[in-house]
Amino acid sequence: MATLFTNSLYNSNSTDTLFRAWATFIHSIFMLGFVNVTDAAQLDLTTVLKPTATQTSMGFKVYRTNDGLTPIFIKVEFGSGAAALQPSIWITVGTTYTVGGTMTGVILLPRLQLTNTTNDAINPHVCFGSAANNRVCFALFTSVTTGPFWFSFERRKDADIADVDTGILLDGGLSTSQHWSLCAPFTGVIPVKENGCQFILSSNNPAAYGNAIPEGLRIPCLGPSEPPGMNVAFCNGNDYGPYAEPTLTINVTDIKFKQCGTLITTLRCGGASCVDAATRLLLRYD
Repeated sequence: MATLFTNSLYNSNSTDTLFRAWATFIHSIFMLGFVNVTDAAQLDLTTVLKPTATQTSMGFKVYRTNDGLTPIFIKVEFGSGAAALQPSIWITVGTTYTVGGTMTGVILLPRLQLTNTTNDAINPHVCFGSAANNRVCFALFTSVTTGPFWFSFERRKDADIADVDTGILLDGGLSTSQHWSLCAPFTGVIPVKENGCQFILSSNNPAAYGNAIPEGLRIPCLGPSEPPGMNVAFCNGNDYGPYAEPTLTINVTDIKFKQCGTLITTLRCGGASCVDAATRLLLRYD
């Protein structure tokens, strides 16, 4: 297991260099534990050109889990969002892959775009992620308003929070909108991703963290609720400072997380019934 952190990436496609830099960072996170599938159709991150039009993919990379369980393939495309200067990725997840760019087998997550609504070629911003051979999570541009986007992949868990070879957990979102979660089985009906993340927190918001105010873990649901994953957690806004690195004990296992800053909020997806602007996202960071 390993991590990557930088505060020198720009939330911009304004030059080939800036585009390559953030795309390479995402690639490097996957390469902390996954295998990059051999395929000449994949883009070369040292020579790829920036997008010059909106909603344009400049090419893709494909990564495979490496843990001895059912292989999972994640295809990541790199390009532009609603403006050519806005970084964007598209993610597709499946159980098999055909050389040339086609995801096959069971499609666990159809092609999904992650992009926000701003770009900033003036100031560098905080990006980080972690991965092992069967999990990955990252958050980009977390220090610019309407810039962040984040993603998490891991295996489903049993009652002891150990990986099981029956499906996967996926989560992602932007800054204050479009957060989503999905528990996808290998067999049977794959549900549509849910808007927002399910978790339980105390309604208190103390000035300092105390053991009486627990962190909340992401609650997967596939019909009834399932054992939580270990990539994603949540806390009240004042429990930890921005980018703090708390260690949470989950079923006697110590897991290190990183708080994603003040700009990723409203994690239950907003609405009058579930406003939670004071909560913060934690991503696994070990």
